Amino acid sequence: MLAALTLLATLGADLASKHWVWTQLRPRGDSVALLGSTLELSFAFNRGTAFSVVREVQYPMMFLPITILVVGLTAFIALRSPGVDRLRMLALGLVSGGALGNLYDRLFRVDALGDHGVVDFIRLNYPWGGSWPSFNLADTALVIGTLLLMLSLSRADGPRA
Repeated sequence: MLAALTLLATLGADLASKHWVWTQLRPRGDSVALLGSTLELSFAFNRGTAFSVVREVQYPMMFLPITILVVGLTAFIALRSPGVDRLRMLALGLVSGGALGNLYDRLFRVDALGDHGVVDFIRLNYPWGGSWPSFNLADTALVIGTLLLMLSLSRADGPRA
């Protein structure tokens, strides 16, 4: 139950935040400073992978089977692990919600040129210049969820190799 609620909350927050950025920041090209010049919200349309590791993906549909696999695996783990600690269920919900949020964008978000991509908007600027690649709430949920899942699995009781 916790995994499902976390998935829904993550997906809802991600889609709502991307909608706000798409309708409010994108048309005007505005940025919103949150922590001076260190943290800001600024529209970016990412046609590549998370954190722009790959700048442009030619076949966005390739993410469909990957996402189905990730969500299916997290659902399998959640359903097969009744009574497992809450940390693991929270982690599974974050990973699934983040994966589905970015998949939604890849399938349905299209720019003026007809290219599919993901709305990124969180930008961390370095004090010495430059910035970390823009990201979104789905990316954040995926990273935090993965870290929490590793922590949960490392604490799990059972035989150690």
